[in-house]
Amino acid sequence: MIDKNLEAKIKLLNDFVVLWASFYELYKRATNQATFTEEEEKNFLELKSSLARKYQGLMDALGIKPTAEDRTFDVISQVMSLKSILMLSPLQMEKIENDWHSSYITLNKIMGSLENRKNELAKISAFNTFCRRVFANPFVALIFIILFISVIFYLVKNFFS
Repeated sequence: MIDKNLEAKIKLLNDFVVLWASFYELYKRATNQATFTEEEEKNFLELKSSLARKYQGLMDALGIKPTAEDRTFDVISQVMSLKSILMLSPLQMEKIENDWHSSYITLNKIMGSLENRKNELAKISAFNTFCRRVFANPFVALIFIILFISVIFYLVKNFFS
């Protein structure tokens, strides 16, 4: 069985994880690069802005409230620009990397949960689900009982008389 809502959540999360990885790649490149073009800086700031917006939308869509362990916004807010990365102390850089990694793991744990749910739903037959819903309805069950009794009555009357 396919749950379109679940599929949409997986896509949202996957898109965010791709952006999150891009952020880290730019961050790592900036730690080894002395100068940046205005275009690189602009792209980085747009990426940060996009991450912040999409992260909040993602958490709302997933129904997850950010916890104290969630460092995603911390990472985004600590890195003001590509140029500011060069001014960070080694301790600050290590904290940003650790927080990014922690967030990345958390996002992948959520992805694993969603994919497990998707796999569980794939095992459920749409026909079985439909039958359960139909026969769970008391009105439909009553109609089938009446129909069954009518068929038995017809058979008895026509074949055993």
